[in-house]
Amino acid sequence: MDESQVRLVDLQVSIRPTPLSVEAAEFLRDGRERFKRVNCFDFVPSNYENAWSVLDQLSRGTLCEWGSGLGIVVGLAEYLGYDACGIEIDPELAEVSRSFLREHGLKASITTGSYLDESPVADNYYVYSWPGQIESVESRFLEISPPEGRLLICYGQDALRCMTRSKQRGGCCQHPS
Repeated sequence: MDESQVRLVDLQVSIRPTPLSVEAAEFLRDGRERFKRVNCFDFVPSNYENAWSVLDQLSRGTLCEWGSGLGIVVGLAEYLGYDACGIEIDPELAEVSRSFLREHGLKASITTGSYLDESPVADNYYVYSWPGQIESVESRFLEISPPEGRLLICYGQDALRCMTRSKQRGGCCQHPS
C-alpha cells in the first residue's frame, strides 16, 4: 500500500497511578533534584509518573527517547525491563545524563545528536515534542519505525498519547487490535 496512506492512530492506554519500584523512585527523586542545575534553555521535564504508568502497560522491548534531557525516562524504562537509549541534542546535557545513569548503575546509552536526523530503530519511541515540531516528529516516526512500533508523545506535560501506524482503506482507519 502507498506510504502516503499510512496514518497514526491512538492505542488505548490509561494514565493511572502506578507505584514505582523503590529503585525507580530513588532515581526519579535524584533526577528531580538535578533540575535546578540544568543549563539548557529549552529543558522541560516530562510527567515521569505518567511515562512510568504507560510504559508499564506496554510489552517490553526497545525504547528510544527522543530529546532525552537528563535521561529520566530512559532510566525508568530500563527499570521496567526495556532495552533503553536516548538522543539529546545538547552536548552538555547529554554528558550529564550519561553520568546520572551510570551513578545509578544503569546501562542505557545517550547519544548526542538530533533524533530528526538519526535514531536507532526501536519498538517504542518517547518524545516530549514542541508544538511546532509535532508534524516532523510524527513523520520521522513513520519513516523509521518498524510496522508495530509505538510513539509515546507528550502534548504538554500531562497529555501523553500512545500511537501506532494504521493504513487507511476506503477512508476509514483500521485500528490495531
